[in-house]
Amino acid sequence: MKTKLLFFSCLLATLSCFAQMSQTDKQNFKTVALSKDQSAAGLIIKKWAVPIRYKVYSAKGAYSSTEIDSVFSQIKAFTSLDIAVAKTDDEVNFSVFLGSKNDFGSQIPSAIAQSFSQYGGTYYKFNGKGEIYQAIDLITITGFSDQLAARSAIRKSITKLFGFFTPLQSNPSSIFYSQSNNVVKFDSYDSFLIRLLYSPRFTPGMAAAQVDEVLSKM
Repeated sequence: MKTKLLFFSCLLATLSCFAQMSQTDKQNFKTVALSKDQSAAGLIIKKWAVPIRYKVYSAKGAYSSTEIDSVFSQIKAFTSLDIAVAKTDDEVNFSVFLGSKNDFGSQIPSAIAQSFSQYGGTYYKFNGKGEIYQAIDLITITGFSDQLAARSAIRKSITKLFGFFTPLQSNPSSIFYSQSNNVVKFDSYDSFLIRLLYSPRFTPGMAAAQVDEVLSKM
């Protein structure tokens, strides 16, 4: 019941925000939601369209998964995606590794491990339709000065892998801000951008011109 109430509250807030979009809002949305296509021919929308089954892999004493569960739960409420903890390893398509890449051996394929630095990183796959179907998040927890910074990094990197691959240079209080800002909660603007991307108005694979056309009517 609580989940349904949260969903409808988010829906009402979304409809209200969408009707009041400024040019700055539209530009910010385009910045975070458009990224390079595989062909590098232009920018497109990439988003999840398949159920997400996630698993957290922690190096010894690295971190509790409670925070991560909370992030996924909130994004599920904003997007209405089918998101749940994986019941078996075979169904995992969103992996969160907490620790250095050397901590996990063969759990991170060598070809993918090359994409990460000593500070971690993100990796994802998407198909020709712009649909994301796999994500790997490596967060080197020991590289952060305190738990607040680690919590912020976890939230930022998980959110990024939902299709937000370009950070904002403005909005210092946002989860999408390019610099470290120790944000550990989604503010109303963050939830607005997440809900907007996952609204029916925007479909995976939409090009920048198509996004502009939709935004012009909002």
